[in-house]
Amino acid sequence: MPGGRGDPRGLIGLARRAGRLAAGDHAVRHAFQQGRAALVVVAADAGAACHRRFARLAARDAVPLVVWGGKGELGALAGRPQCAVLAVTDKGLAAALRERLTAGAGGTGAESGGEPFVTQHSHL
Repeated sequence: MPGGRGDPRGLIGLARRAGRLAAGDHAVRHAFQQGRAALVVVAADAGAACHRRFARLAARDAVPLVVWGGKGELGALAGRPQCAVLAVTDKGLAAALRERLTAGAGGTGAESGGEPFVTQHSHL
């Protein structure tokens, strides 16, 4: 149920309203450069180069990365037509969002040895 309890969309909106959301390639890379990225969300339909770029950055900085939604959905949450990548820059919001995203993953994804958490959400 969109917007319901446990729905990650509300937390992404909250991060945006609080100024704790970096949206788009340039903004997310800037968040990494400043050491502010706490969670990266890449759209499932983002290009392969985008997936590789942010998986590499996330692994380098041990930042969790989740593949979720589509560019249109992430864009709507970020207040733009489309967006392939978002970064939450608040650790508390990032942890809560990550919990909601992984709760809907049905146990997919794994975390180990400093590698970023990556999970696929094809149902969105």
